[in-house]
Amino acid sequence: MNILRVASDLYPTVVGGLGVHVHEMSKEQARLGYNVTVYTTKTDDRPVQEYGDGYKIVRFRSVVNLMGNSIVPSMFFKLINAKNDFDIVHAHSHLFLSTNLCAIVKKIGSPPLVITNHGLISQTVPMWVQEVYIPTIARWTFESADRILCYTEEEKTMLKDLNIDSEKIKVIHNGTDTRLFSPRENEGGGNQILWVGRFTEGKGVDYLIDAFSILVRERPNLKLLMVGWGPLKEDVKLRIRNLGLMKSIIIREFIPNTRLPGVYQNSDVFVLPSIQEGVPRTLLEAMASGVPVVCTELPQLVDVVDGCGLMVPSRDSQALADAISRILDDNELAQKLGKNGRINVVRNYSWEDTVKKTIEVYGELM
Repeated sequence: MNILRVASDLYPTVVGGLGVHVHEMSKEQARLGYNVTVYTTKTDDRPVQEYGDGYKIVRFRSVVNLMGNSIVPSMFFKLINAKNDFDIVHAHSHLFLSTNLCAIVKKIGSPPLVITNHGLISQTVPMWVQEVYIPTIARWTFESADRILCYTEEEKTMLKDLNIDSEKIKVIHNGTDTRLFSPRENEGGGNQILWVGRFTEGKGVDYLIDAFSILVRERPNLKLLMVGWGPLKEDVKLRIRNLGLMKSIIIREFIPNTRLPGVYQNSDVFVLPSIQEGVPRTLLEAMASGVPVVCTELPQLVDVVDGCGLMVPSRDSQALADAISRILDDNELAQKLGKNGRINVVRNYSWEDTVKKTIEVYGELM
C-alpha cells in the first residue's frame, strides 16, 4: 500500500502533539512494510526531500504564515500531479490549509481521503475567526473526506453537531508507546512538576505559572520543568521573571523523544492546564510512566483521567495549586493514581492498537 500523509507539522522540525503523531504513525507504518510519503511544510534548513525512519519526507516552502497556518501553493500542485501515485491520502487536522488542499483535490478526483481530527478548536487562532471557519470551510473539508478519525466519542458528537454524516466518523483512540514510556523504579522525591507542550494561548500556561507561584511559597525547593516552544515563549519567560521564579522554573525548548521517558520518570506530577485540547500524547505518556496527573475538566479527557489523576476547572490557578499540593502531600494517593494511569494506558491507549486500527480503516476504503 502506498500511503500519502499530509500534515503542516512534523517532528522534529515541530515539537508538538500533531507533529509527533504524524512522525510516529509514519515510522510505524513504514516498519510494517507500507510505503509512506509525508508532505509537510519547510520551516528550517532541512532538505526539501529526504528519507528518515523508513519513510519519505517532501517539504514545501511557505509563501506566508497566517495565524500559524502556512500558505503553500506548491503543495497543491504537487497533490494534483502525484495523487494517482498513492492508494490512500491521510491528512491531519482540519485547522490547516494543507488539509483544505487535500479536500479540494479530493473533489477534483483523488484516492480515498482520511482526515484525523486533532481537536476541533484551534489553540492559536482567535475564537471569532473559528466561529466563522468551523461551520463553513472546516465543515466542507470534513464532508470531503471518505473517513474522519477522532480520538473520543465526545469529539465524534461535536462533529455530528456540525451535521457531518456520522457514518463517516470513526473513533480511534490516541496512543503512546507503553514500552518506551514506563514507570520509574524508585519513588520520587516530591520536588518536580512537569509540563510538556507548546507555548500558545490554549495551553493555559499562565494559570500553571500562577499556580506554581502559590505552591513555591510553602515549598521553596519545588521545581517546575517546562518542555516546549511556541509563539508565546518570550511572554512566558517575562511572566516568570516578573514573579521572581527564574530559579524555580526551568524551560527546555527541545528534548528528544528518546530522552523524554527519563524526564517523566523524574517528575512527581504532570500538569495539563489546557483551555482547549484534543487527547494529547503528553498526557498518555505521563500516565504510561506511572506519573499522577492534574488536568483541566475538558469533556473528552474525563474518561481518560478518571482514577488516574485530579481534574480542576479551567483558568483556575488556585484549584491547580490545590490539586498539585494534594498529590505531593499524599504519597499513597500519588502511588494509586500513577498505577491506575499505567494500567489504563496499557489496556486502552497502546500505540500499536492505534496504528493497527488506522490501517484497518485504509483497507475498508480501498
